Amino acid sequence: MIRPFVAGALSFGVLLAVTSAHADDPSWDMQLKVESDLRFRLETKSAGGVVAQTSLPAGIERNQNLLGAKFSVSWENVKAVAQTDLVVYGYQSQLDGIGALSKAEETQPYRIDVNELYVEVQNLLVDGFHVRAGQQLVLWGVADQFNPTNLLNPDDLIDPLLFGKQLGNFMVKADYWVTDDFSLSAVLVPLFRPARLPTSAALGPAQVGRTPYTDTKLRWRNETERGAVSRFLNVPTVVDSITVITPEPQFENMQAAVRMAGTVFEQDVALSYYTGFHDFPVPIQNHTRQDPTGACGGPPFGGICTTEIGGGRLLTDTTLGYPKMHAYGLNIAGEFNPFKLIDEGIGGIGYRIEGALYIPRETKMKLTQEELVLGGGAFRLPGGEYDYDFDGQPGGPRPTIVESTAFAKWTVGLDYTFPGNVYANLMWVHGLADEFGAGDWINGTKEVRDSGIVTRSLNDLINPDKGCVSLVPLNIDGRRCAREVLRPRLGDYLVAGVDVKWLDDQLLTRLFTILELSGYEMTRPSFGGGRTTFKYPFYDDRGFSAVIFPEMAYNFGNGLELGLGALFNLGKSYTKFGDPASGGSLTFLRARYTL
Repeated sequence: MIRPFVAGALSFGVLLAVTSAHADDPSWDMQLKVESDLRFRLETKSAGGVVAQTSLPAGIERNQNLLGAKFSVSWENVKAVAQTDLVVYGYQSQLDGIGALSKAEETQPYRIDVNELYVEVQNLLVDGFHVRAGQQLVLWGVADQFNPTNLLNPDDLIDPLLFGKQLGNFMVKADYWVTDDFSLSAVLVPLFRPARLPTSAALGPAQVGRTPYTDTKLRWRNETERGAVSRFLNVPTVVDSITVITPEPQFENMQAAVRMAGTVFEQDVALSYYTGFHDFPVPIQNHTRQDPTGACGGPPFGGICTTEIGGGRLLTDTTLGYPKMHAYGLNIAGEFNPFKLIDEGIGGIGYRIEGALYIPRETKMKLTQEELVLGGGAFRLPGGEYDYDFDGQPGGPRPTIVESTAFAKWTVGLDYTFPGNVYANLMWVHGLADEFGAGDWINGTKEVRDSGIVTRSLNDLINPDKGCVSLVPLNIDGRRCAREVLRPRLGDYLVAGVDVKWLDDQLLTRLFTILELSGYEMTRPSFGGGRTTFKYPFYDDRGFSAVIFPEMAYNFGNGLELGLGALFNLGKSYTKFGDPASGGSLTFLRARYTL
Protein backbone atom coordinates (compact mmCIF):
# COMPACT_ATOMS: atom_id res chain seq x y z
CA MET A 1 0.00 0.00 0.00
CA ILE A 2 1.23 3.50 -0.86
CA ARG A 3 2.24 5.50 2.19
CA PRO A 4 0.26 8.72 2.81
CA PHE A 5 3.40 10.85 2.49
CA VAL A 6 4.19 9.33 -0.89
CA ALA A 7 0.65 9.95 -2.17
CA GLY A 8 0.68 13.56 -1.00
CA ALA A 9 4.13 14.17 -2.43
CA LEU A 10 3.05 12.68 -5.76
CA SER A 11 0.03 15.00 -6.01
CA PHE A 12 2.05 18.06 -5.07
CA GLY A 13 4.88 17.02 -7.37
CA VAL A 14 2.59 16.86 -10.39
CA LEU A 15 1.41 20.39 -9.77
CA LEU A 16 4.93 21.70 -9.15
CA ALA A 17 6.28 20.06 -12.28
CA VAL A 18 3.55 21.54 -14.44
CA THR A 19 3.83 25.07 -13.01
CA SER A 20 7.60 25.13 -13.31
CA ALA A 21 7.24 24.85 -17.06
CA HIS A 22 5.67 28.31 -17.17
CA ALA A 23 7.38 31.57 -16.32
CA ASP A 24 4.21 33.52 -15.52
CA ASP A 25 3.10 33.78 -11.91
CA PRO A 26 0.55 31.03 -11.30
CA SER A 27 -2.59 31.45 -9.19
CA TRP A 28 -2.72 28.97 -6.29
CA ASP A 29 -5.65 27.79 -4.24
CA MET A 30 -5.60 25.34 -1.33
CA GLN A 31 -8.34 23.78 0.79
CA LEU A 32 -7.86 21.55 3.82
CA LYS A 33 -10.39 19.53 5.78
CA VAL A 34 -9.98 17.52 8.98
CA GLU A 35 -12.85 15.31 10.07
CA SER A 36 -13.30 12.74 12.85
CA ASP A 37 -16.25 10.32 12.95
CA LEU A 38 -17.21 7.94 15.77
CA ARG A 39 -20.02 5.53 14.96
CA PHE A 40 -21.92 2.84 16.82
CA ARG A 41 -23.96 -0.03 15.38
CA LEU A 42 -27.13 -0.36 17.43
CA GLU A 43 -27.85 -4.02 16.73
CA THR A 44 -26.08 -7.14 15.53
CA LYS A 45 -26.80 -8.04 11.91
CA SER A 46 -26.28 -11.62 10.72
CA ALA A 47 -26.88 -13.69 7.60
CA GLY A 48 -26.17 -17.23 6.46
CA GLY A 49 -27.77 -19.17 9.30
CA VAL A 50 -26.01 -21.21 11.95
CA VAL A 51 -23.83 -23.20 9.57
CA ALA A 52 -22.11 -20.31 7.77
CA GLN A 53 -23.08 -17.25 9.71
CA THR A 54 -21.61 -13.87 8.79
CA SER A 55 -22.19 -11.17 11.39
CA LEU A 56 -21.68 -7.49 12.04
CA PRO A 57 -21.68 -7.10 15.82
CA ALA A 58 -23.33 -4.31 17.75
CA GLY A 59 -20.90 -1.80 19.24
CA ILE A 60 -18.28 0.45 17.67
CA GLU A 61 -18.82 0.42 13.92
CA ARG A 62 -15.86 2.66 13.08
CA ASN A 63 -13.70 5.53 14.23
CA GLN A 64 -12.84 7.27 10.99
CA ASN A 65 -10.44 10.21 10.78
CA LEU A 66 -10.07 12.06 7.51
CA LEU A 67 -7.54 14.54 6.20
CA GLY A 68 -8.69 16.01 2.92
CA ALA A 69 -6.54 18.30 0.80
CA LYS A 70 -7.27 19.99 -2.50
CA PHE A 71 -4.68 21.98 -4.41
CA SER A 72 -5.28 23.83 -7.64
CA VAL A 73 -3.07 26.08 -9.69
CA SER A 74 -3.89 27.99 -12.83
CA TRP A 75 -2.03 30.25 -15.20
CA GLU A 76 -2.95 31.55 -18.61
CA ASN A 77 -5.19 28.84 -20.08
CA VAL A 78 -3.87 25.87 -18.06
CA LYS A 79 -5.21 24.54 -14.76
CA ALA A 80 -4.06 21.60 -12.63
CA VAL A 81 -5.97 20.09 -9.71
CA ALA A 82 -5.12 17.48 -7.08
CA GLN A 83 -7.57 16.32 -4.41
CA THR A 84 -6.69 13.55 -1.96
CA ASP A 85 -8.38 12.12 1.12
CA LEU A 86 -6.32 10.26 3.69
CA VAL A 87 -8.68 8.17 5.85
CA VAL A 88 -7.23 6.71 9.06
CA TYR A 89 -9.22 4.15 11.03
CA GLY A 90 -8.79 4.25 14.80
CA TYR A 91 -10.56 0.94 15.35
CA GLN A 92 -9.50 -2.53 14.22
CA SER A 93 -11.77 -5.49 14.98
CA GLN A 94 -9.10 -8.18 14.97
CA LEU A 95 -5.47 -8.84 14.09
CA ASP A 96 -4.36 -11.78 11.99
CA GLY A 97 -1.71 -13.44 14.17
CA ILE A 98 1.17 -12.02 16.13
CA GLY A 99 2.94 -11.01 12.93
CA ALA A 100 0.28 -8.35 12.40
CA LEU A 101 1.63 -6.50 15.44
CA SER A 102 4.73 -5.68 13.39
CA LYS A 103 2.79 -4.20 10.47
CA ALA A 104 1.82 -0.55 10.64
CA GLU A 105 -1.01 -1.04 8.15
CA GLU A 106 -2.57 -3.63 10.49
CA THR A 107 -2.26 -1.76 13.78
CA GLN A 108 -3.07 1.58 12.14
CA PRO A 109 -5.24 0.82 9.08
CA TYR A 110 -5.88 3.53 6.52
CA ARG A 111 -6.84 4.13 2.93
CA ILE A 112 -6.12 6.86 0.37
CA ASP A 113 -8.68 8.21 -2.08
CA VAL A 114 -7.37 10.23 -5.01
CA ASN A 115 -10.51 11.56 -6.67
CA GLU A 116 -8.94 14.39 -8.66
CA LEU A 117 -5.52 14.58 -10.24
CA TYR A 118 -5.80 16.20 -13.65
CA VAL A 119 -4.61 18.92 -15.99
CA GLU A 120 -7.05 21.04 -17.98
CA VAL A 121 -6.27 23.21 -20.98
CA GLN A 122 -8.87 25.84 -21.86
CA ASN A 123 -9.42 27.41 -25.26
CA LEU A 124 -7.22 24.82 -26.90
CA LEU A 125 -6.72 25.66 -30.59
CA VAL A 126 -10.05 27.52 -30.69
CA ASP A 127 -12.02 29.58 -28.19
CA GLY A 128 -14.46 27.55 -26.11
CA PHE A 129 -12.71 24.19 -26.56
CA HIS A 130 -11.48 22.74 -23.24
CA VAL A 131 -9.69 19.43 -22.66
CA ARG A 132 -9.13 17.78 -19.29
CA ALA A 133 -7.10 14.60 -18.75
CA GLY A 134 -6.45 12.65 -15.56
CA GLN A 135 -8.22 11.36 -12.48
CA GLN A 136 -11.48 13.30 -12.20
CA LEU A 137 -15.17 13.41 -11.36
CA VAL A 138 -17.62 14.08 -14.17
CA LEU A 139 -21.00 14.73 -12.56
CA TRP A 140 -23.75 15.24 -15.11
CA GLY A 141 -26.93 14.57 -13.16
CA VAL A 142 -29.19 17.34 -11.84
CA ALA A 143 -31.18 15.40 -9.20
CA ASP A 144 -30.17 15.60 -5.55
CA GLN A 145 -27.98 12.55 -4.71
CA PHE A 146 -29.98 10.07 -6.84
CA ASN A 147 -28.68 10.39 -10.41
CA PRO A 148 -29.61 7.73 -13.00
CA THR A 149 -27.65 9.54 -15.76
CA ASN A 150 -24.48 9.94 -13.69
CA LEU A 151 -22.70 6.82 -14.96
CA LEU A 152 -19.10 7.73 -15.73
CA ASN A 153 -17.78 7.52 -12.16
CA PRO A 154 -18.28 4.43 -10.00
CA ASP A 155 -20.51 4.66 -6.94
CA ASP A 156 -18.80 4.83 -3.56
CA LEU A 157 -20.93 3.15 -0.88
CA ILE A 158 -18.19 2.45 1.64
CA ASP A 159 -19.67 5.17 3.85
CA PRO A 160 -23.46 4.70 4.23
CA LEU A 161 -23.87 8.28 5.46
CA LEU A 162 -22.73 9.72 2.11
CA PHE A 163 -25.61 9.08 -0.29
CA GLY A 164 -24.67 9.45 -3.94
CA LYS A 165 -20.90 9.85 -3.46
CA GLN A 166 -18.75 8.73 -6.39
CA LEU A 167 -15.13 7.73 -6.94
CA GLY A 168 -12.70 9.45 -9.24
CA ASN A 169 -11.53 7.64 -12.36
CA PHE A 170 -9.03 8.33 -15.13
CA MET A 171 -10.76 10.05 -18.04
CA VAL A 172 -10.18 12.28 -21.01
CA LYS A 173 -12.91 14.92 -21.23
CA ALA A 174 -13.50 17.49 -23.96
CA ASP A 175 -16.01 20.35 -23.85
CA TYR A 176 -16.89 22.78 -26.60
CA TRP A 177 -18.96 25.83 -25.70
CA VAL A 178 -20.85 26.75 -28.86
CA THR A 179 -22.39 29.71 -27.03
CA ASP A 180 -22.42 30.89 -23.43
CA ASP A 181 -25.53 28.74 -22.86
CA PHE A 182 -24.91 25.69 -25.06
CA SER A 183 -22.13 23.10 -24.85
CA LEU A 184 -21.10 19.75 -26.32
CA SER A 185 -19.13 17.27 -24.21
CA ALA A 186 -17.41 13.95 -24.81
CA VAL A 187 -15.69 11.67 -22.30
CA LEU A 188 -13.53 8.58 -22.75
CA VAL A 189 -12.83 6.24 -19.81
CA PRO A 190 -10.12 3.74 -20.81
CA LEU A 191 -10.33 1.45 -17.76
CA PHE A 192 -13.39 0.24 -15.89
CA ARG A 193 -13.50 0.84 -12.14
CA PRO A 194 -16.20 -0.98 -10.11
CA ALA A 195 -18.36 0.48 -7.37
CA ARG A 196 -16.90 0.36 -3.88
CA LEU A 197 -19.16 -1.53 -1.49
CA PRO A 198 -19.59 -1.17 2.27
CA THR A 199 -18.25 -3.82 4.64
CA SER A 200 -21.81 -4.97 5.29
CA ALA A 201 -22.07 -6.10 1.64
CA ALA A 202 -20.41 -9.38 2.67
CA LEU A 203 -23.72 -10.38 4.28
CA GLY A 204 -25.47 -10.33 0.90
CA PRO A 205 -23.96 -13.48 -0.68
CA ALA A 206 -24.48 -15.38 2.59
CA GLN A 207 -28.22 -15.30 1.89
CA VAL A 208 -28.33 -18.23 -0.53
CA GLY A 209 -32.13 -18.12 -0.75
CA ARG A 210 -32.00 -15.19 -3.18
CA THR A 211 -32.07 -17.22 -6.38
CA PRO A 212 -31.11 -14.79 -9.19
CA TYR A 213 -32.64 -16.44 -12.28
CA THR A 214 -35.52 -14.88 -14.19
CA ASP A 215 -36.86 -18.33 -15.23
CA THR A 216 -39.57 -19.10 -12.66
CA LYS A 217 -39.75 -22.86 -13.22
CA LEU A 218 -35.99 -23.26 -12.90
CA ARG A 219 -35.98 -21.14 -9.75
CA TRP A 220 -38.66 -23.25 -8.08
CA ARG A 221 -36.78 -26.43 -8.91
CA ASN A 222 -33.47 -25.09 -7.66
CA GLU A 223 -35.04 -23.76 -4.45
CA THR A 224 -36.73 -27.10 -3.83
CA GLU A 225 -33.47 -29.00 -4.32
CA ARG A 226 -31.57 -26.72 -1.98
CA GLY A 227 -34.32 -26.72 0.66
CA ALA A 228 -34.88 -30.49 0.57
CA VAL A 229 -31.18 -31.33 0.82
CA SER A 230 -30.76 -28.96 3.74
CA ARG A 231 -33.92 -29.89 5.67
CA PHE A 232 -34.16 -33.63 5.09
CA LEU A 233 -30.56 -34.66 4.44
CA ASN A 234 -28.92 -32.11 6.75
CA VAL A 235 -26.56 -30.91 4.04
CA PRO A 236 -26.90 -27.11 3.87
CA THR A 237 -25.69 -24.99 0.99
CA VAL A 238 -23.25 -22.18 1.78
CA VAL A 239 -21.19 -19.73 -0.26
CA ASP A 240 -17.53 -20.66 0.16
CA SER A 241 -15.77 -18.22 -2.17
CA ILE A 242 -16.55 -15.29 -4.46
CA THR A 243 -14.48 -14.34 -7.51
CA VAL A 244 -15.02 -10.95 -9.16
CA ILE A 245 -14.18 -10.59 -12.85
CA THR A 246 -13.89 -7.04 -14.17
CA PRO A 247 -13.95 -6.17 -17.90
CA GLU A 248 -10.66 -6.77 -19.69
CA PRO A 249 -8.62 -3.64 -20.56
CA GLN A 250 -9.49 -3.82 -24.23
CA PHE A 251 -10.63 -1.21 -26.74
CA GLU A 252 -14.16 -2.62 -26.93
CA ASN A 253 -14.48 -2.36 -23.13
CA MET A 254 -13.67 1.33 -22.88
CA GLN A 255 -16.50 3.48 -21.53
CA ALA A 256 -17.58 6.57 -23.40
CA ALA A 257 -20.24 9.25 -23.15
CA VAL A 258 -21.43 12.35 -24.97
CA ARG A 259 -23.69 15.15 -23.81
CA MET A 260 -25.45 18.14 -25.27
CA ALA A 261 -26.50 20.74 -22.70
CA GLY A 262 -27.97 24.20 -22.79
CA THR A 263 -30.56 26.63 -21.49
CA VAL A 264 -34.04 26.72 -23.02
CA PHE A 265 -36.53 29.32 -21.77
CA GLU A 266 -34.36 29.76 -18.66
CA GLN A 267 -34.51 26.02 -17.92
CA ASP A 268 -31.40 23.81 -17.95
CA VAL A 269 -31.76 20.91 -20.39
CA ALA A 270 -29.29 18.15 -21.27
CA LEU A 271 -29.31 15.03 -23.43
CA SER A 272 -26.67 12.34 -22.94
CA TYR A 273 -25.57 8.92 -24.14
CA TYR A 274 -23.35 6.43 -22.28
CA THR A 275 -21.90 3.09 -23.25
CA GLY A 276 -20.13 0.94 -20.70
CA PHE A 277 -20.94 -1.31 -17.76
CA HIS A 278 -23.15 -1.43 -14.71
CA ASP A 279 -20.71 -0.88 -11.85
CA PHE A 280 -22.39 -3.35 -9.44
CA PRO A 281 -21.62 -7.05 -10.05
CA VAL A 282 -24.11 -9.82 -10.83
CA PRO A 283 -23.57 -13.61 -10.59
CA ILE A 284 -22.45 -15.19 -13.86
CA GLN A 285 -21.22 -18.60 -12.69
CA ASN A 286 -21.79 -20.95 -9.76
CA HIS A 287 -19.84 -24.14 -9.03
CA THR A 288 -20.95 -26.55 -6.29
CA ARG A 289 -18.75 -29.04 -4.49
CA GLN A 290 -19.24 -31.18 -1.42
CA ASP A 291 -17.62 -31.67 1.95
CA PRO A 292 -16.94 -35.34 2.89
CA THR A 293 -20.26 -37.06 3.48
CA GLY A 294 -20.90 -38.61 6.93
CA ALA A 295 -22.63 -41.83 7.86
CA CYS A 296 -26.37 -42.35 7.79
CA GLY A 297 -28.01 -42.53 11.20
CA GLY A 298 -31.51 -43.81 11.83
CA PRO A 299 -33.65 -45.99 9.58
CA PRO A 300 -33.80 -44.99 5.93
CA PHE A 301 -37.12 -44.10 4.40
CA GLY A 302 -37.71 -45.42 0.93
CA GLY A 303 -33.96 -45.82 0.45
CA ILE A 304 -33.32 -42.21 1.45
CA CYS A 305 -31.23 -41.43 4.49
CA THR A 306 -33.47 -39.33 6.72
CA THR A 307 -30.79 -38.46 9.28
CA GLU A 308 -27.35 -37.53 8.06
CA ILE A 309 -24.59 -37.56 10.69
CA GLY A 310 -21.73 -35.32 9.65
CA GLY A 311 -23.36 -34.93 6.24
CA GLY A 312 -21.16 -31.98 5.53
CA ARG A 313 -22.10 -29.04 3.34
CA LEU A 314 -22.55 -28.11 -0.27
CA LEU A 315 -19.98 -25.41 -0.94
CA THR A 316 -20.57 -22.98 -3.77
CA ASP A 317 -17.93 -20.94 -5.54
CA THR A 318 -19.60 -17.92 -7.11
CA THR A 319 -18.22 -15.76 -9.91
CA LEU A 320 -19.47 -12.19 -10.35
CA GLY A 321 -19.26 -10.04 -13.46
CA TYR A 322 -20.39 -6.66 -14.73
CA PRO A 323 -23.13 -6.50 -17.39
CA LYS A 324 -22.60 -4.27 -20.39
CA MET A 325 -25.16 -1.60 -21.23
CA HIS A 326 -26.09 1.57 -23.08
CA ALA A 327 -27.98 4.46 -21.50
CA TYR A 328 -29.80 7.45 -22.99
CA GLY A 329 -30.30 10.27 -20.51
CA LEU A 330 -32.41 13.40 -20.11
CA ASN A 331 -31.92 16.14 -17.50
CA ILE A 332 -34.21 19.12 -16.95
CA ALA A 333 -33.85 21.53 -14.05
CA GLY A 334 -35.18 24.95 -13.28
CA GLU A 335 -37.73 26.90 -11.32
CA PHE A 336 -41.37 27.83 -11.63
CA ASN A 337 -43.26 30.30 -9.50
CA PRO A 338 -47.03 29.84 -9.05
CA PHE A 339 -47.01 32.49 -6.30
CA LYS A 340 -46.27 35.53 -8.49
CA LEU A 341 -49.94 36.38 -8.72
CA ILE A 342 -50.09 36.55 -4.93
CA ASP A 343 -46.82 38.32 -4.14
CA GLU A 344 -43.81 39.05 -6.32
CA GLY A 345 -41.58 38.62 -3.26
CA ILE A 346 -42.44 34.95 -2.79
CA GLY A 347 -39.71 32.68 -4.13
CA GLY A 348 -40.25 30.02 -6.75
CA ILE A 349 -40.22 26.23 -6.51
CA GLY A 350 -37.19 24.43 -7.86
CA TYR A 351 -37.68 21.25 -9.84
CA ARG A 352 -35.47 18.51 -11.24
CA ILE A 353 -36.30 15.78 -13.70
CA GLU A 354 -33.62 13.23 -14.47
CA GLY A 355 -34.23 9.99 -16.33
CA ALA A 356 -32.32 7.37 -18.28
CA LEU A 357 -33.33 4.59 -20.63
CA TYR A 358 -31.03 1.60 -20.10
CA ILE A 359 -30.48 -1.05 -22.75
CA PRO A 360 -28.53 -3.92 -21.16
CA ARG A 361 -26.77 -6.79 -22.82
CA GLU A 362 -28.33 -10.12 -21.89
CA THR A 363 -26.35 -11.86 -19.15
CA LYS A 364 -26.66 -15.57 -18.43
CA MET A 365 -25.37 -17.76 -15.63
CA LYS A 366 -23.49 -21.05 -15.85
CA LEU A 367 -24.14 -23.68 -13.15
CA THR A 368 -21.72 -26.56 -12.68
CA GLN A 369 -21.06 -29.09 -9.97
CA GLU A 370 -18.77 -31.89 -8.93
CA GLU A 371 -20.28 -35.33 -8.31
CA LEU A 372 -22.58 -35.05 -5.31
CA VAL A 373 -23.34 -38.04 -3.08
CA LEU A 374 -26.31 -37.39 -0.83
CA GLY A 375 -28.50 -39.35 1.55
CA GLY A 376 -25.84 -41.89 2.46
CA GLY A 377 -25.44 -42.81 -1.20
CA ALA A 378 -29.17 -42.86 -2.06
CA PHE A 379 -28.66 -39.97 -4.48
CA ARG A 380 -25.68 -39.61 -6.79
CA LEU A 381 -25.72 -36.54 -8.95
CA PRO A 382 -23.12 -36.56 -11.74
CA GLY A 383 -20.62 -33.79 -12.13
CA GLY A 384 -20.75 -31.32 -14.98
CA GLU A 385 -23.16 -28.63 -16.04
CA TYR A 386 -26.63 -28.43 -14.56
CA ASP A 387 -29.67 -29.86 -16.38
CA TYR A 388 -31.45 -26.59 -17.06
CA ASP A 389 -34.22 -27.90 -19.35
CA PHE A 390 -35.15 -30.99 -17.26
CA ASP A 391 -34.55 -33.45 -20.11
CA GLY A 392 -32.27 -35.75 -18.12
CA GLN A 393 -29.17 -34.50 -19.89
CA PRO A 394 -26.75 -31.84 -18.57
CA GLY A 395 -26.76 -28.48 -20.25
CA GLY A 396 -29.47 -26.73 -22.20
CA PRO A 397 -30.26 -23.00 -22.31
CA ARG A 398 -28.50 -21.32 -19.41
CA PRO A 399 -30.63 -19.22 -17.05
CA THR A 400 -30.88 -15.49 -17.65
CA ILE A 401 -29.73 -13.11 -14.92
CA VAL A 402 -30.18 -9.84 -16.82
CA GLU A 403 -32.64 -9.66 -19.70
CA SER A 404 -31.94 -7.55 -22.79
CA THR A 405 -35.26 -5.75 -22.25
CA ALA A 406 -34.87 -1.98 -21.97
CA PHE A 407 -35.84 -0.33 -18.69
CA ALA A 408 -35.92 3.17 -17.27
CA LYS A 409 -34.78 4.85 -14.07
CA TRP A 410 -35.76 8.33 -13.04
CA THR A 411 -35.78 10.92 -10.28
CA VAL A 412 -38.40 13.66 -10.12
CA GLY A 413 -37.90 16.22 -7.38
CA LEU A 414 -39.15 19.52 -5.97
CA ASP A 415 -37.41 21.81 -3.50
CA TYR A 416 -38.44 25.02 -1.80
CA THR A 417 -36.95 27.43 0.72
CA PHE A 418 -39.56 28.73 3.15
CA PRO A 419 -39.22 31.96 5.11
CA GLY A 420 -37.30 31.42 8.31
CA ASN A 421 -34.44 29.37 6.83
CA VAL A 422 -36.44 26.21 6.24
CA TYR A 423 -35.51 24.14 3.20
CA ALA A 424 -37.63 21.19 2.00
CA ASN A 425 -36.91 18.59 -0.67
CA LEU A 426 -39.27 15.94 -2.02
CA MET A 427 -38.38 13.31 -4.65
CA TRP A 428 -39.80 10.27 -6.39
CA VAL A 429 -36.91 7.91 -7.12
CA HIS A 430 -37.49 4.99 -9.48
CA GLY A 431 -34.55 2.61 -9.21
CA LEU A 432 -31.55 3.04 -6.93
CA ALA A 433 -27.95 2.86 -8.15
CA ASP A 434 -27.50 -0.85 -7.29
CA GLU A 435 -30.76 -1.94 -8.98
CA PHE A 436 -30.49 -3.22 -12.53
CA GLY A 437 -32.73 -5.00 -15.00
CA ALA A 438 -36.27 -4.83 -16.36
CA GLY A 439 -38.93 -5.22 -13.71
CA ASP A 440 -40.99 -2.61 -11.86
CA TRP A 441 -44.62 -1.77 -11.10
CA ILE A 442 -45.19 -1.29 -14.83
CA ASN A 443 -44.01 -4.69 -16.10
CA GLY A 444 -41.05 -7.07 -16.16
CA THR A 445 -39.69 -9.70 -13.81
CA LYS A 446 -39.34 -9.66 -10.05
CA GLU A 447 -36.33 -10.52 -7.93
CA VAL A 448 -36.24 -13.12 -5.16
CA ARG A 449 -35.56 -11.70 -1.71
CA ASP A 450 -36.01 -14.95 0.21
CA SER A 451 -36.96 -18.53 -0.63
CA GLY A 452 -37.36 -21.98 0.84
CA ILE A 453 -39.76 -24.92 0.82
CA VAL A 454 -43.09 -25.37 2.56
CA THR A 455 -42.85 -29.18 2.63
CA ARG A 456 -42.66 -30.34 6.24
CA SER A 457 -41.66 -33.98 5.84
CA LEU A 458 -39.81 -36.25 3.48
CA ASN A 459 -43.02 -38.20 2.97
CA ASP A 460 -44.76 -35.06 1.67
CA LEU A 461 -41.80 -34.31 -0.56
CA ILE A 462 -42.15 -37.57 -2.52
CA ASN A 463 -45.94 -37.94 -2.21
CA PRO A 464 -47.17 -38.62 -5.77
CA ASP A 465 -50.31 -36.50 -5.27
CA LYS A 466 -48.93 -33.37 -3.62
CA GLY A 467 -45.16 -33.77 -3.56
CA CYS A 468 -42.61 -32.29 -5.91
CA VAL A 469 -40.02 -35.09 -6.21
CA SER A 470 -40.56 -38.33 -8.08
CA LEU A 471 -37.86 -40.92 -7.46
CA VAL A 472 -38.26 -43.06 -10.61
CA PRO A 473 -37.42 -41.33 -12.78
CA LEU A 474 -35.86 -38.63 -10.64
CA ASN A 475 -37.75 -35.44 -11.40
CA ILE A 476 -38.46 -32.27 -9.44
CA ASP A 477 -41.47 -30.01 -9.93
CA GLY A 478 -40.73 -27.14 -7.58
CA ARG A 479 -44.06 -25.34 -7.98
CA ARG A 480 -45.55 -27.64 -5.33
CA CYS A 481 -42.84 -26.96 -2.77
CA ALA A 482 -41.01 -23.66 -3.34
CA ARG A 483 -41.88 -20.55 -1.37
CA GLU A 484 -40.61 -17.13 -2.49
CA VAL A 485 -40.69 -13.53 -1.28
CA LEU A 486 -40.50 -11.22 -4.30
CA ARG A 487 -40.21 -7.54 -5.11
CA PRO A 488 -39.73 -5.53 -8.33
CA ARG A 489 -36.16 -5.39 -9.61
CA LEU A 490 -36.50 -1.61 -9.75
CA GLY A 491 -38.00 -0.18 -6.60
CA ASP A 492 -39.88 3.06 -6.09
CA TYR A 493 -38.98 5.37 -3.22
CA LEU A 494 -40.36 8.52 -1.69
CA VAL A 495 -37.44 10.66 -0.54
CA ALA A 496 -38.11 13.65 1.70
CA GLY A 497 -35.79 15.97 3.56
CA VAL A 498 -36.13 19.10 5.68
CA ASP A 499 -33.31 21.42 6.82
CA VAL A 500 -33.97 24.06 9.46
CA LYS A 501 -31.34 26.63 10.50
CA TRP A 502 -31.41 28.28 13.90
CA LEU A 503 -29.39 30.76 15.95
CA ASP A 504 -28.28 32.97 13.07
CA ASP A 505 -27.68 29.93 10.84
CA GLN A 506 -25.20 28.38 13.28
CA LEU A 507 -27.40 25.40 14.23
CA LEU A 508 -28.64 23.05 11.51
CA THR A 509 -31.26 20.37 12.16
CA ARG A 510 -31.99 17.91 9.38
CA LEU A 511 -34.42 15.07 8.87
CA PHE A 512 -33.95 12.92 5.78
CA THR A 513 -36.15 9.91 5.03
CA ILE A 514 -36.49 7.26 2.32
CA LEU A 515 -39.71 5.24 2.20
CA GLU A 516 -39.83 2.26 -0.14
CA LEU A 517 -43.15 2.22 -2.01
CA SER A 518 -42.66 -0.98 -4.02
CA GLY A 519 -44.19 -3.46 -1.62
CA TYR A 520 -43.45 -7.19 -1.50
CA GLU A 521 -45.30 -10.38 -2.20
CA MET A 522 -45.05 -13.96 -1.02
CA THR A 523 -45.93 -16.77 -3.39
CA ARG A 524 -46.38 -20.37 -2.23
CA PRO A 525 -48.08 -23.62 -3.28
CA SER A 526 -51.81 -23.94 -2.77
CA PHE A 527 -54.20 -26.86 -2.75
CA GLY A 528 -54.84 -28.45 -6.11
CA GLY A 529 -51.35 -27.89 -7.48
CA GLY A 530 -51.67 -24.15 -8.03
CA ARG A 531 -49.96 -21.26 -6.28
CA THR A 532 -51.22 -18.46 -4.05
CA THR A 533 -49.78 -14.96 -3.85
CA PHE A 534 -50.02 -12.75 -0.77
CA LYS A 535 -49.43 -9.01 -1.27
CA TYR A 536 -47.46 -7.01 1.31
CA PRO A 537 -47.97 -3.28 0.54
CA PHE A 538 -45.53 -0.69 1.87
CA TYR A 539 -47.85 0.31 4.72
CA ASP A 540 -48.02 -3.31 5.98
CA ASP A 541 -45.34 -4.28 8.51
CA ARG A 542 -44.34 -7.18 6.22
CA GLY A 543 -43.77 -4.79 3.30
CA PHE A 544 -42.50 -1.76 5.19
CA SER A 545 -38.94 -0.64 4.45
CA ALA A 546 -37.51 2.78 5.20
CA VAL A 547 -34.50 4.88 6.16
CA ILE A 548 -34.71 7.66 8.74
CA PHE A 549 -31.67 9.94 8.96
CA PRO A 550 -31.87 12.69 11.63
CA GLU A 551 -28.85 14.95 12.08
CA MET A 552 -27.91 18.06 14.06
CA ALA A 553 -24.79 20.18 13.46
CA TYR A 554 -23.49 23.32 15.12
CA ASN A 555 -21.11 25.68 13.33
CA PHE A 556 -18.82 27.47 15.79
CA GLY A 557 -17.38 29.68 13.06
CA ASN A 558 -13.82 29.79 11.71
CA GLY A 559 -14.40 26.42 10.02
CA LEU A 560 -15.21 24.32 13.13
CA GLU A 561 -18.38 22.21 13.12
CA LEU A 562 -19.69 19.53 15.50
CA GLY A 563 -22.54 17.18 14.68
CA LEU A 564 -24.44 14.14 15.85
CA GLY A 565 -27.09 11.98 14.26
CA ALA A 566 -28.35 8.52 13.47
CA LEU A 567 -29.14 6.32 10.48
CA PHE A 568 -32.05 3.94 11.06
CA ASN A 569 -32.52 1.13 8.51
CA LEU A 570 -35.98 -0.33 9.11
CA GLY A 571 -37.83 -3.36 7.74
CA LYS A 572 -37.90 -7.13 7.65
CA SER A 573 -34.66 -8.92 6.75
CA TYR A 574 -35.82 -9.53 3.16
CA THR A 575 -36.60 -5.85 2.50
CA LYS A 576 -34.31 -3.31 0.89
CA PHE A 577 -33.35 -1.43 4.04
CA GLY A 578 -33.99 -4.14 6.63
CA ASP A 579 -31.55 -6.38 4.74
CA PRO A 580 -28.54 -7.31 6.94
CA ALA A 581 -26.33 -6.25 4.01
CA SER A 582 -27.50 -2.66 4.55
CA GLY A 583 -25.48 -2.64 7.77
CA GLY A 584 -28.26 -2.02 10.26
CA SER A 585 -28.87 1.16 12.26
CA LEU A 586 -26.06 3.49 13.32
CA THR A 587 -25.50 6.52 15.52
CA PHE A 588 -22.59 8.89 15.01
CA LEU A 589 -20.66 11.83 16.41
CA ARG A 590 -18.69 14.04 14.02
CA ALA A 591 -16.19 16.87 14.31
CA ARG A 592 -15.07 18.78 11.21
CA TYR A 593 -12.62 21.61 10.63
CA THR A 594 -12.34 23.23 7.21
CA LEU A 595 -9.70 25.72 6.16
